[in-house]
Amino acid sequence: MHVPKIFAILAGVYIVGQFLYIVYYAIGLVQFNPFVKLKPLTPSEKQVLTDNFPIYRKLPEVLRARCEERIKWFRSRKKFVFYGAVSRQEDIKLILSGSLVLMTLGLKNYKMRRSLIRVIVYPSQYYSRISRRHHLGEYNPFFKTVVFSAEQLWEGFRIPNDNINLAMHEFAHALSYEMKRKGSWEAMKFRVGFREIHALLAAPLFREQMAATGYFREYGMTNTQEFFSVAVENYVETPQQFDQDFPELYGILKRMLKFEFR
Repeated sequence: MHVPKIFAILAGVYIVGQFLYIVYYAIGLVQFNPFVKLKPLTPSEKQVLTDNFPIYRKLPEVLRARCEERIKWFRSRKKFVFYGAVSRQEDIKLILSGSLVLMTLGLKNYKMRRSLIRVIVYPSQYYSRISRRHHLGEYNPFFKTVVFSAEQLWEGFRIPNDNINLAMHEFAHALSYEMKRKGSWEAMKFRVGFREIHALLAAPLFREQMAATGYFREYGMTNTQEFFSVAVENYVETPQQFDQDFPELYGILKRMLKFEFR
């Protein structure tokens, strides 16, 4: 065989291989690969979860085992991409997986196959070419991608009760998109809850109470979708106060997520 033909064959194999690699991650086939090894959690990784999620140490043994199995699946089957000098990358994978898994621990659907393929992390604030603005975090349903600033991500866990948690906020966006068109019973119940939140947010008395207490961040008033994500942050970080001050809304989120953070 002539040398030019060999090079042509090798070039063709390389191009096909690159194309298949892109397709493999672009449409999320990695999520279905049965040969991807699920790495067990080490004692030090469990300690990271304990340090960053107060609820983790309180979980009954059965729920903790479920939580750990789901975390192993999520961090192995989703594509994590780091741009720039992002430190503690394995810890970031762990706390992001833990955030999503704990938020969906009461649900059957935690794999988010319709809504989430990849997670992108920058060291700090980044410029989004899509919105043409600087961001600390965002969810893009078209690309099925969540993007985070590592700096802001860690800040959300540094103070566990300030009702600001970037991971929970952006994953809440992904969850609502996931449930939007699914035909499962829990997805339909989720959508009922979302409509109830929309109606509650439109009620003048509820808005007056929100303004009087200042419990929810003003950003949540942007629209129902943003309010849901903001409310999830509060639901996770200060559940007792949430239930005391806004019991109706707390009950709606409890029915939607089927899990409490206390």
